[in-house]
Amino acid sequence: MLVRIMECTADSFNISVEYQVTATGPVGSVVDTMLVDLVYLDRPFGKVQLPRVKTRFNGTHVHFYDQTIDVTDMSIWLQLLSDLTQHEKLVYQLRNGEAYLKGPFGTTAQCGYNKDIHVLGMNGLPVLIKDVDREAGKVTLTMRNLSTFELDYGPTVFDIQEDGEKGQWRTIARLKGDFFTKRGEFHVSLEVETVPLDGEIDHCQGGGVHESGISPAAKKLGLDAEKTYHFQGIETDKEGAWTNEAIKFIRSPILLTESFISLY
Repeated sequence: MLVRIMECTADSFNISVEYQVTATGPVGSVVDTMLVDLVYLDRPFGKVQLPRVKTRFNGTHVHFYDQTIDVTDMSIWLQLLSDLTQHEKLVYQLRNGEAYLKGPFGTTAQCGYNKDIHVLGMNGLPVLIKDVDREAGKVTLTMRNLSTFELDYGPTVFDIQEDGEKGQWRTIARLKGDFFTKRGEFHVSLEVETVPLDGEIDHCQGGGVHESGISPAAKKLGLDAEKTYHFQGIETDKEGAWTNEAIKFIRSPILLTESFISLY
């Protein structure tokens, strides 16, 4: 199954879906197109038009592309995205459809259509630093999306943060670049801006390195390859789009590599 979300605005998005239908019975039939409610936690947040489907005894492949979904309840849509990003699995529903079926020998039937959709979540979207290019000021991250959802956030800003006392945190780096959560393992290349002690973001140049292998700036910041930091979504460049809220649901543990620390 694939659910790809793109062209996100303040109150809509485009969706493309591919999935395999099984257990359709021994006799083939045709199910006409129908409009259904998208529902999460018993609250509808939009409608989707399901395509005409011709079933066979061994199932069938269903797909539709670039359909615009108008979000009617933004709070529940964001809740679904939050749970999808952070949890291992979740269930949403297709509700209130009217299915018109055509069977063999001219037989027809009409029935209500309601279906629970069980999907895997991203489980926190695990991330690690794969490579650092000091000359280009870029870092390549490896991420793993266990869900069937892909989401195009476009140009995006992330922070790498260090947890502090009483729920406070300190930003030690800012990362920028196009971000698209593909299925499975994927790589993303982002520009890096380091944050020195004065708190002003600076384009990374890399400082002098002591015999210990740690620059004075990194040492003063207390950067440690054995300490767990957090990869935190901040914002996208789509002004007013719901992705500016959804990106904040990404907060993944991350370990700094020695090559990343050498940027300071």
